[in-house]
Amino acid sequence: MNTRFDVVRKGVRVVFCVLALSLMLAMHLGASVITFGTYQEFGFSDAGISATGCDPADPSGPFCIESSGTVAGLLGAAPWTFTAPVGGAVLTVTDAFLSGERFEIFDFGSSIGLTSVPVDNIDCGDDPVPCLATAGVSIGIFHLAAGNHSLTITPTISNGGGSAYLLVDAPLTNVPEPGSWLLMGLGLTMVVLAKRWPAIVLPLKRRRRMGIPLICLAIAGFARLVYQPIPVQGAGPTMFSGPTSSQPLAITADDAFLVVANPDNNSVSFFDVRLDRNRRLAEVPVQTEPNGVAILPDGSKAYAANTVSGTVTVVPLNLKNGVIFKPTKHIVVGTEPYGLALSPNGRKLYVSNSRSDSVSVIDTATDTVTKTIFGVGPEPRGLAITNDGDADDADETIYVTQFLALPVAGKLDGQDDAKAGHVTVIAASTDTVTGNITIKPLADTGFRATGDAIGRVPPGDPGNPANFTFTTGAYPNQLNNIAVKGGFAFVPSVGASPNGPVRFDVNTQSLLSAINRTSGLDAGQTINLHLAVKNQTGSPKLFNTLPWALAFKHGADEGYVVIAASNVVVKVSVNPSTGAAAVRNDPVNSTRVLQLPVGRNPRGIVINSSDTRAYVMNYVSRDLTVLNLAGQESTMATVLSAKQPAAGSLAEKVQIGKELYNTSVGVFDPPTLGAPAITGRMSANGWGACATCHPSGLSDNVVWIFASGPKRTIPQHTNFDLTDPNRTSMRPLNWSAERDEQEDFELNIRAVSGGEGLIVQGDGVTPESAVTNLTPLANGGRSQLKVRGVGAWDALKAYVQYGIRPPVSPFSKSDPNVLAGRALFVSANCQQCHGGPQWTTAKIRFTPPPVAGLISGGEEISGELRNVGTFNSLALNEVRQNGAPPLGANGYVPPSLLSVFAFPQSFLHNGAAISLDEVLNSVSHRSAGTSGVDTLSSPADRSKIVEFLKTIDAASTPVP
Repeated sequence: MNTRFDVVRKGVRVVFCVLALSLMLAMHLGASVITFGTYQEFGFSDAGISATGCDPADPSGPFCIESSGTVAGLLGAAPWTFTAPVGGAVLTVTDAFLSGERFEIFDFGSSIGLTSVPVDNIDCGDDPVPCLATAGVSIGIFHLAAGNHSLTITPTISNGGGSAYLLVDAPLTNVPEPGSWLLMGLGLTMVVLAKRWPAIVLPLKRRRRMGIPLICLAIAGFARLVYQPIPVQGAGPTMFSGPTSSQPLAITADDAFLVVANPDNNSVSFFDVRLDRNRRLAEVPVQTEPNGVAILPDGSKAYAANTVSGTVTVVPLNLKNGVIFKPTKHIVVGTEPYGLALSPNGRKLYVSNSRSDSVSVIDTATDTVTKTIFGVGPEPRGLAITNDGDADDADETIYVTQFLALPVAGKLDGQDDAKAGHVTVIAASTDTVTGNITIKPLADTGFRATGDAIGRVPPGDPGNPANFTFTTGAYPNQLNNIAVKGGFAFVPSVGASPNGPVRFDVNTQSLLSAINRTSGLDAGQTINLHLAVKNQTGSPKLFNTLPWALAFKHGADEGYVVIAASNVVVKVSVNPSTGAAAVRNDPVNSTRVLQLPVGRNPRGIVINSSDTRAYVMNYVSRDLTVLNLAGQESTMATVLSAKQPAAGSLAEKVQIGKELYNTSVGVFDPPTLGAPAITGRMSANGWGACATCHPSGLSDNVVWIFASGPKRTIPQHTNFDLTDPNRTSMRPLNWSAERDEQEDFELNIRAVSGGEGLIVQGDGVTPESAVTNLTPLANGGRSQLKVRGVGAWDALKAYVQYGIRPPVSPFSKSDPNVLAGRALFVSANCQQCHGGPQWTTAKIRFTPPPVAGLISGGEEISGELRNVGTFNSLALNEVRQNGAPPLGANGYVPPSLLSVFAFPQSFLHNGAAISLDEVLNSVSHRSAGTSGVDTLSSPADRSKIVEFLKTIDAASTPVP
């Protein structure tokens, strides 16, 4: 009996010792990888709420920042089940990122224990292995018996949510354990007690028998202590280091994380840029077409302006704790919100509502709109906010650009100084408009013309340099962005130089203007960014086409301008006293302008607070470029932000078309295998792009003095019947029906932009010379350059057919006056010219090329023209680019009314009317559908029709 009892006691001692030593080994042997043996990540939110998996493994869970070191998987939806083998399994749970959380683990709903008590705010990173070895991080080890298990985890302490890891493995796997002191202390205490307890309590023989297992226990605890690392702590700032501005990307105040808009993917992407990791963490769905983003200084929330949805999405974040939560709220703002900018301390978010002509103010504490500011001017776009460095956001100033230039009183559309740019000023103390700053036209662009169309001076021979004697000016247009630096606010813009003659280098320019913030006036320091390239002695030359955004360094009077069509970023320096800017040359090659290559169609830039890195959002290539600004500037890296369309799909063809539409250069497939790519065919030296006059495929609202006469840019969302899924019905192109195919705009690439074009001869390279409007040959389907195997003109046409979105009207379609206006529109038979799904009755009714009888004077498809009295041969701007009389006596193609509200203060072919009311003041025009009988003599009736016209968008029911 005693012998049997001794055997049992010895067995217990051996098992106890083995378990203690096994526990020690489990703390310190190398960990491996899962299914069974792999770390897996889970997400959690508030204390008491069960943890989830991570998206996409668990669509109901948050986006978890994955390990950048040890390979780890993402857990699916809880509960998490597995079968432990004979001998059981060891479950390890560890917090990660910032410490402070603690977890309770359940198996089939029964608690099996808690992880260790944490120390707050220790940053162990995103890798579970270092986190397991970091003292103060909450971890737990649980030995589970053989058989089935079903785990859930609930945080008992949570600091705003985050992500953590678990590992299920066989015994003897390396897992550092939190009870080290407890293990060693318990073991040593028991050893001492075993030695000192009186024999009556514990006989000497038994004390000796207990010694070995107790020593094992103590050794296990001591081994854990040997491996404790030093914790690393961190905390985020709550204020930005400089002025803020609206961009399609944003950076946290501590320079750790970025958020980037993906407009075509209806998502935003988050990046970890600490230590140049430049790692995409997650792509988070928001709503439709996010164009602007912002992120609070401490990184706790991000915002996305969803242009089509009319909302601002709120994305809760705990980036330093490894989690990006699903959007919780979509704040309804105005129509087509575009730009977002935060006040310096992040308390207020300003939203430019580009179609409802307003600015929304959002309280970021409650994520509610506290005010809507009206009177900011047409199409507000760019936002910039000052930063005086204190904790008071109410003493700042907000600047808002109005995207399109507006007419200057006394000037005539078509003149180089016909319009001016405008910037609205808002006081943060009251959130009211306090000023409107006019940015004046540039009197001398630095480029000369050979004639003056409006002055009726025909152009001289461009082959003779002596003929370039006419000074050209340009007015700032397409004011997409604005940035504050010191006492000035700087605005990039496309300079419109519409007077003839037509030549690539005297039609559009690239301007950078300065506003004196003290006087609230144009500082008179506008420069032409093209001029620096003209003056460079090195070649080849790449002009700075389509300046779209800019950002300044915090500690130097230097900035970087994003050149959207040329796919580069250029550096400028500014005089802090005068606001004068200068384009910088490359310090390595002083014969050339410093142009940093980025991705395709860059549209935004941010610079970190230490001025060592810049980040550029590239719209068409859907990626992020990282620029090194420390020392000699260079392009460091490119990181994917969102996926491109599938190869071979219609979406890919549209995307290629968008690429060509928005570039001034163009990169095309080589003509033969192994040959170099064909480049630079879209314009001369990268000067022009389709998007230069058609931003987003729409209209710059400029009246250009072209070869056939004055022509206001027509938005191309009206080219095809958008209600037809095959887009087979097309209106005649240009105001005088001079073109019947999209491919006819090959002539714009060649004549307006100076490019060699895309239609080629049989060798696949040489430009085809026989390209004309209408006859004798159709231009569609001809031999053309290709991009990734897709015909260049096929792609451009597909983009115009499917890729251009009509602007959304801010006006109610159910308003009684609107309904009455529609009825009056019908009774006046306006649909005779403006009916049908395209809101124009003009169509191409033949397969190109047309027969001779359809063409008038060899220039116009006469059967589609309507003469409603809008042509005035005596008007000064009724002239061709060569000074000759224009087309127009036969009438014009009835323009589409689809989204007509979006292009303010310039109507009709020559901009002769500044409002829709003025258009309807013409009796001959408003009575054209009723055989000259004026049924709209009442100003009140005409006003109702105008109200109706302003509601027309893609959601409107056409008038048959």
